[in-house]
Amino acid sequence: MEKVEMRIAVCDDDVKFLQELSGILNQYGEEYHCNIEYKAYQNPLELVNQIERGIQYDVILLDVLMPGINGIQCAKDIRTFDSFVKIIFLTTSTEFAVESYSVRAFQYLLKPVKKENLFKTLRLLEKETESREKNSLVLKSKNGITKIALSKLEYCEVLNRKIMLYLTNGEQYECNLKLNELEEKLKDYRMFLRPHRSFLVNMDCIQTLATRNIIMECGVKIP
Repeated sequence: MEKVEMRIAVCDDDVKFLQELSGILNQYGEEYHCNIEYKAYQNPLELVNQIERGIQYDVILLDVLMPGINGIQCAKDIRTFDSFVKIIFLTTSTEFAVESYSVRAFQYLLKPVKKENLFKTLRLLEKETESREKNSLVLKSKNGITKIALSKLEYCEVLNRKIMLYLTNGEQYECNLKLNELEEKLKDYRMFLRPHRSFLVNMDCIQTLATRNIIMECGVKIP
């Protein structure tokens, strides 16, 4: 069986807890055939700095109550550089559970963290990731046949009777479909929304909902 790879960062100011968590993650890797690359941080500012420099993780396990900035603010800072990393909060308090949704937290687990709860969360995360990777769109574009991962398709726009597809990595593709035809192809994927006759957007990539427009993660305003 081929091993799944998962890069995990853990940020907590409690050294003993970091050691315990390392042991649990090692057990998970052995039990579920997952090759885990693990990095521990005691300072949330150090974690944010590393992500700002381009270090990427699949999962961040983040304590909420820490000196300096708390985990919610840390997650907000992380989101300015990485929109897709899965954030799992680990904390002794339920106080910030609702606020955690503002940074699109994947899960909110209470300490002491039970091994079976963390295992269940990581399994759900793996399955969701596998499902998203399988979800792709094959289109005929000016560059030939192109396969696009739907998780990377930020929005689509009607432009000069052509459909322009804009990806989260800055790439752009032109296809000959009509927007109605593209919308039909994407009807089974609930993350796509058509807020305007000329636009189709990926709701996972929305940064702000305003009164008259939608602001995407890339900064583009869509009516």
